[in-house]
Amino acid sequence: MTIVPVKHIILYKDRRYNSFPNVVANGEGTFVAAFRQAPDRQSTYGLQHVDPSSKAVYVTSADGESWSSEANDLYDDFFYGVQDPCLNVLADGTIFATCFMWKVAEREDVQQNPEFEYKVYGNWLGKLVGAYTLRSADGGKTWDRPLPIELGTLAIRGNVVELDGGSLLVPFYGVRNGVSRVVVGRTDDRGVAWSEHAVIEPEEGYGLFEPNLYRTPSGKLVLFVRCHKRNPLPEDGREAYPLVTAESLDDGLTWSAPVRRPFCSPSPFHPLRLRDGRVLLTYGYRYKPYGIRAVMLDAECERWPEARETIIREDGYGGDIGYTCAVQLHDGQVLIAYYYSLEGERERYIAGTICSLER
Repeated sequence: MTIVPVKHIILYKDRRYNSFPNVVANGEGTFVAAFRQAPDRQSTYGLQHVDPSSKAVYVTSADGESWSSEANDLYDDFFYGVQDPCLNVLADGTIFATCFMWKVAEREDVQQNPEFEYKVYGNWLGKLVGAYTLRSADGGKTWDRPLPIELGTLAIRGNVVELDGGSLLVPFYGVRNGVSRVVVGRTDDRGVAWSEHAVIEPEEGYGLFEPNLYRTPSGKLVLFVRCHKRNPLPEDGREAYPLVTAESLDDGLTWSAPVRRPFCSPSPFHPLRLRDGRVLLTYGYRYKPYGIRAVMLDAECERWPEARETIIREDGYGGDIGYTCAVQLHDGQVLIAYYYSLEGERERYIAGTICSLER
């Protein structure tokens, strides 16, 4: 089976900085796309992904092609900038959302606080506050209050897996002893209480970021992880940012060591199970020519030598693009959503490509 791009569309675009989308079909068949929205401060301060005014918003569509013109708030926090809202539809139709948050402060207020380690627009300092969950029982129209994830200071960008019985496994990433690793958290009550289910460490000299968790038809769990070499050399090139995977056969209690796969990009990798059981893996391609790419995998994500990369588009303006998420439409086609910009444009917007699946 091959994936063929049919048309590029715009899900949402205005004069703000819209990025990091995630799209699902809710229990009623309506498509919901959540993303981060922030003021566009590029002309004043330059490019920055930490902003105290960022919030989580969403748009909807009946067919995946025509989207609502106004973005609704999913969550807007008074004190914190909201980052990377991700959506998961549970077995009973509940939409389980995750995000993480930043706090920004004046330099003189936090000079002695090592938690404020991120430079923000060259003038302020920011710290990672931690990850949160929200739930919607009406298909995304309304949301409950965010609940903190009490597993330390972690971030999240990825899919959740619902186990038999309703427990959730959630993939986080965070720094311990100077190294970024994956933490798999477990909640048995949809985000009220948490336990640290497992930790996956990178190979020496690398860090793990933005994992996506996937469950195959056999029950095997697969982590698709963005991997960075620490202190890369120019000659390392693209190989400094490989896709790595790890697997578990016991519902996430133990994991194989991360394995490098033959695809690279400093961008998260998103897996989608298609109706025929195969897995569509998509990602932003942050090298020239910048764009979006996809790989078709077998149902168990095992036959890597047979996997071939498909170019979805390669007209992006710079590497600040990607963060893909795909969903299969009612007619069997696939929508790949991502954030994007073209040459001559300043604003980042939520774009998509509708693709057909051909044998």
